[in-house]
Amino acid sequence: MIRTCLMRRALLRNLCIVCVIGICARLAITSDKVIVTTASGGTVEGRVLYETDAARPWRFQRYYVKDAKSGALAEAVVALRGRGLKFAPSPPADPVCTIDQFNYQFVPETTAIQAGQSLRFTNSDLTTHNIKSTADIATFNVNLEAEDEYTYRFERAGGAGAPVNLGCVFHGGMRAWVYVFDHPFFSVTGEDGRFRFEDVPPGRYTLEMVHPAGQLRWKGEVVVTSSETSTVEVHVSPTHKTLP
Repeated sequence: MIRTCLMRRALLRNLCIVCVIGICARLAITSDKVIVTTASGGTVEGRVLYETDAARPWRFQRYYVKDAKSGALAEAVVALRGRGLKFAPSPPADPVCTIDQFNYQFVPETTAIQAGQSLRFTNSDLTTHNIKSTADIATFNVNLEAEDEYTYRFERAGGAGAPVNLGCVFHGGMRAWVYVFDHPFFSVTGEDGRFRFEDVPPGRYTLEMVHPAGQLRWKGEVVVTSSETSTVEVHVSPTHKTLP
């Protein structure tokens, strides 16, 4: 009888150890909180395509649609919007992005970053330039002589609806836009019009597209499922010219 009781106690102790190990495998324990890991994320990918309307020509088409056959739209900002995205783990931050002033233009014209990242502004022209922003989330007014540079850290996010508009007080034709998001699920399309977001927490979100130079805006719904890929084609035309 005593031997049987001892065996039962040993078995119970082993089961408790297994349970504790199993629980710890599902919990990441830090000094001040316990973080419960969630299901693996999904992927959202697609393209932004411009549809030509002969009755309503778009004067910027030749600048941003490099492939007339596909209509792939370059320099469109695409981002997700929804509750909980800002709490998603962020990948390591890229090196500081650079916006150059070259040939009396901001290069690149459109930039997207995450809150907390910095932008380096440089001047490759031989003349004096200026960088000015009056946005609520970032206000500065700095002159740059030839080969000078200025770095600004963007602490606050404005999302797709409130970009930082950049200008030069000396040259009124210079313009640029900086979009700042509070999560990592955003992209600026290249000449192929493509975008891709990985490890998105499962859920239902709004997918937003904005093209500030061409004054285009689009939004739709996307459902993200764990370990699966959602593909979206964003079709825009002069009908979507709703930006001020």
